[in-house]
Amino acid sequence: MVRHDGTNEASVIDRRWSSEQDGYILPAACEPLFEATVLNRAPREALDGVGTFWDIDRSSVSLFTYRFPDLASADREYQRLTAVVDNCREVPVQVHARPASRGMLTITPLILDSNAPPQIAYVLTTNDGTKLVVHVLAFNNTISWQFRYEPVAGAYLPLTAQRVMDSLTDQMRAVQDLMVSR
Repeated sequence: MVRHDGTNEASVIDRRWSSEQDGYILPAACEPLFEATVLNRAPREALDGVGTFWDIDRSSVSLFTYRFPDLASADREYQRLTAVVDNCREVPVQVHARPASRGMLTITPLILDSNAPPQIAYVLTTNDGTKLVVHVLAFNNTISWQFRYEPVAGAYLPLTAQRVMDSLTDQMRAVQDLMVSR
């Protein structure tokens, strides 16, 4: 990913060099939705990953992808997240980590074309209107998380986040096509 000024701030994610954020989520059943983002905890079966970060005005965006040993491992992680998001819909959630937040968890409806890989998106909106937005994309043996901190009042509009995930999907497909053609 390249910033507006042309620099790239991508980094490799390796368990040996990353540190988990202290903290917890209430209710505990909703914790998996914030493990990889707020709590910086790599999925148990993930091998490694790559991530990037943008600081945009008052907002910030992290985008990172974890690689799993195979499609089945990535699918298990994605299915775990979709089961949790279904059970945490419209639930008050407390994030006891930085950024500490309390609010209502809602599911963001996505408009995906028929060729789009599986995706889910959810938003924790706090009483002051700040939003912690998470968008998850499953692609082959990878899962990508887009984590947005949006300190603006009003309804969350997912179009920009969806465009980032569409672009990431296009890039991953291009790499996949390149590997197949070899």
